[in-house]
Amino acid sequence: MMAGSNGTAAQPIDLAALMPKVAHRLLGEPNGRLSRGSRLRFGSKGSMEIDIEGGWFADHEADVRGGVLDLIRHREHCDKAGAFRWLEAQGLKQESRPTQSQRRAPVVSAGNTFYDYCDEDGATLFRVERRGKDAVPPFLQHGPDGRGGFHTARGCMQGVRRVAYRLPELAAADPNEIVFVCEGEKDADRLTSAGLVATTNPGGAGKFTADLAAPLQGRRVIALQDNDEAGAKHVAAVLAALNGVAAETASLLLPGLPPKGDVSDWLANGGSAFDLKALAEKALHKPIDTFPIADLTAWAQLEPEPKRFAMTGVIPEGEVTLFTGPGGTNKSTFGLQLCACSAAARPMLGVDVQAGPALYVTAEDEDRENHWRLRKIASAIGTTLNGLAGKLSVVSLRGRLNNELATFDAEGRLRPAPAFALLRETIKAAAAKLIVLDNVGHLYIGNENDRGQVTAFVNLLYQLCRELGVTIVLIAHPNKAGDSYSGSTAWLNAVRSQIVLARPEDGMDHDARVLTLGKANYARPDQQLAFRWHDFALVRDEDLTPDRRAEVAAIARDNGDDAVFLRCLAERTRQRRNVSERSGRNLAPVVFAKMPEAKGLGKERLERSMDRLFRTGRIERAELWRGDDRKPVFGLREIGVKGAGNAAGNGAETRCAYAGNATAETQETHTPLLRKGTGAAFQGSAPAPDDGEIVWESQEIGDE
Repeated sequence: MMAGSNGTAAQPIDLAALMPKVAHRLLGEPNGRLSRGSRLRFGSKGSMEIDIEGGWFADHEADVRGGVLDLIRHREHCDKAGAFRWLEAQGLKQESRPTQSQRRAPVVSAGNTFYDYCDEDGATLFRVERRGKDAVPPFLQHGPDGRGGFHTARGCMQGVRRVAYRLPELAAADPNEIVFVCEGEKDADRLTSAGLVATTNPGGAGKFTADLAAPLQGRRVIALQDNDEAGAKHVAAVLAALNGVAAETASLLLPGLPPKGDVSDWLANGGSAFDLKALAEKALHKPIDTFPIADLTAWAQLEPEPKRFAMTGVIPEGEVTLFTGPGGTNKSTFGLQLCACSAAARPMLGVDVQAGPALYVTAEDEDRENHWRLRKIASAIGTTLNGLAGKLSVVSLRGRLNNELATFDAEGRLRPAPAFALLRETIKAAAAKLIVLDNVGHLYIGNENDRGQVTAFVNLLYQLCRELGVTIVLIAHPNKAGDSYSGSTAWLNAVRSQIVLARPEDGMDHDARVLTLGKANYARPDQQLAFRWHDFALVRDEDLTPDRRAEVAAIARDNGDDAVFLRCLAERTRQRRNVSERSGRNLAPVVFAKMPEAKGLGKERLERSMDRLFRTGRIERAELWRGDDRKPVFGLREIGVKGAGNAAGNGAETRCAYAGNATAETQETHTPLLRKGTGAAFQGSAPAPDDGEIVWESQEIGDE
């Protein structure tokens, strides 16, 4: 309760001494005929008896007895807090304020407000002085000075019992009424004046302690949150202290509060006590959260729908599909082309794709590369960049820092990162329904071998699928062991769909690709889609013109023959058995045709292969090694292959940009550009794994 302004210290309230005045104001004049001494009788039959010295009353007709507050409650039909308010309204309740000399100088007294903290009987235990926003500190506590007043000397609060604000009214209130715990005395007084039950704690926000919670035992309590960080911490402290004490608790942040706003601001802006109580009841009766339970009764009224696909039989709608494959198999091209087909309402390699806006997000390629590639793709699928504008959104994150969508704390719990919020808003702005993310290595920074972290990350993406109704294709690379994913099996366990892009197993046609289903919960796992990389796009052989198809087949055949020739040469070199380009028993095509590595390839085709390899600078005649007689041994060798020797005979390694042999480890990842006259007329072949950059010396080959 707020102290008075008469400059005197408040004294404990002697309620019994107030009985004569209270009785007179409530009951009027006593019945003189029936009254005796200090015991007054009221009414024609004297059924109401008052002892003005003892401070008690007895209503013999209603069989009700009690003290001063009980008499007020009986006659005014109010609670205990209402009885105190009646005393205040009648001017019978003493109010006081510290004298000017007791205040902390040099603050002007007129700008200060004092709040009394009283015990259950209304005796003031200590005071809180509100000095204004510019004062330092803005609040001061005043403890007893031992002379009936209060002061702010050091240690003045030592040994003083700390109580909740407006404790007498709190104790007297209807136990079924909601108690509002505010962040300050001003708000508590404001709510009390509106007829509500309110309290707060001394010391400011976050200082609500367990000893202050005792009067709220079994009560229904709302912790009102001011609209700032301190307010959030305060309600957390209140609810923690009330845990196991109050019957019901809830926090309430009022709607429409300005920054740092409180309940007083809310009431000043049109809120009412009635509305506040309604919001409080709603907060207290908020349903307990559970996992969503399917309504089987509703299901019974509907026909179930089969799973729909963003790409028929390949990519299920509304799911996260893991898209993996070795480096250099054109996963990025596939992802961008898939988005273009969706935006342009075109089939993807002959397979129907759900038409709609699409978003391609890459951290691998810059806009220049995306521009080049997309123009080629648009031409291949029969559209233009103008035709894709407004329906296809392309985002490059290359060179941007902090692209991770989530981080993990010390306990491994996932925390969405700012990039996740940016991704969500980008999807909304693009109105996209198909999303391709290229690739997981840039977006996930957790431990790939931690199942919990991997699953949490995939579930974060599923959150986008559920909230925004999108389909996500997540591009990933295989691990070094050659599995179709990197890290733990959690990647496969966390998703319902996985597709794998690779080259055919025979490896003869380096531009050929095969798409298979690695995990298919919604489709047949034995399906596969064959196509090829052609002029920076992906096409089916049947989509090429007959002449171009024949040209592609011829080049694929020649590349396969060259790979066989080099495989045979590697095996003979390993055995230290030389072969020659010259006629004789060591003529390479003749020797190779008899080897199992040739797989039945005849002498004539091997001769043509040898000629191509010479002309393209991939083989040469050179000194291979020294024989037992220390004489040099000459023969054919693949240029740049370790251990094949060199012209000096010292075994030094020779390298070139496109050197390689036919082993699985060093096999080229693209069809080399053939020189004029060798069948390389059709617009170039598939890029190296980094999509176009030549690999020199020990530079690592990048993945796409």
